Amino acid sequence: MTPARKLSELPKETRLRDFEILSTLGGGRNSLVYQAYDHLLGLPVVIKEYLPAGIVCRLDSWRVGILPGKSEQFKQGLERFVVEAHNMTKIRHPVFRDALQRFVENNTTYIVMPYYEGKTLRKMVRDGWKTKDLGDLLAIILPIISGIYLLHSEGCCHCDISPNNVLIRNDGSPILLDFGAVQRQGKAPKYRHITDLAAGFAAKEQYEDGGELGAWTDIYGISALTYYIVTGTIPDQPMSRVTFDPLKALANFSTVDLPACVLEVFDKGLAVEPQDRFNTIGIFAKALESAAQKTLSQSSESFFRKVLSLDSNFSELSSEQRSILQYAAELRRQFRTANI
Repeated sequence: MTPARKLSELPKETRLRDFEILSTLGGGRNSLVYQAYDHLLGLPVVIKEYLPAGIVCRLDSWRVGILPGKSEQFKQGLERFVVEAHNMTKIRHPVFRDALQRFVENNTTYIVMPYYEGKTLRKMVRDGWKTKDLGDLLAIILPIISGIYLLHSEGCCHCDISPNNVLIRNDGSPILLDFGAVQRQGKAPKYRHITDLAAGFAAKEQYEDGGELGAWTDIYGISALTYYIVTGTIPDQPMSRVTFDPLKALANFSTVDLPACVLEVFDKGLAVEPQDRFNTIGIFAKALESAAQKTLSQSSESFFRKVLSLDSNFSELSSEQRSILQYAAELRRQFRTANI
């Protein structure tokens, strides 16, 4: 056997079937993500490689070897990786990235996904961007709420709604990049690792042994994401807010274009204790809709008055504004029929 080498990314120009590795986009404790080119279809793609740190090594530039005594951990992690691909195929929504295919190569497994041009919210905010008005906010948050609502209807929680995991495409639409943290609603799994949690965006119950995961968990993530794109700062971690809460309420950052009544909805979503948040995504969305309508009905700006109306005249609006309206209309249809 070839001597084991340290864990490393696949070299540029490595061929995986019809795919050629172009660059490394990033990764975490369990995987690496690459930009690649599909020579069969002539398209750029993203490839995610199952590569759990501390469990495997590289045998050469591309092959993976399991470290001694780690076979069971490798198997369990691989099962979760395959479930991730299954979820991406099963739960389809414009805000989620599809799994185009999954294949086994080099003693590990790969997931192929579409490649999108754009920037993550983390990069945008670090470069100085912040949401300036209700239109900006709704354009990002409404699609995420709509997608998460669908995910919850399947009995799952996303558990990783964070700025590194939200890509804003060149057309302004958001994409949740990763399904790797998706869990069934219920008790938090014992195999979770605290280092996997996005500091400031993970809810209190995600840190606790036996914590109960539910809609309230993702509502915290959405609210924390909103806090970040409005203020430009990461919220304090929930475990540091239990006895004394130093977090400044989001409503304190309100402006004429970002009214306090809307931001207060996200303040409730940021409550430390799960029982103090909204307990379903439908109730959360209706509270947001009610607050937005209250503001929009008082606004002289025609676009703002129409954002949550099903009877809007789309023809006089820009494509970006129509996209926001269409997502809002989709939400209204969903939540009118939901049993909440």
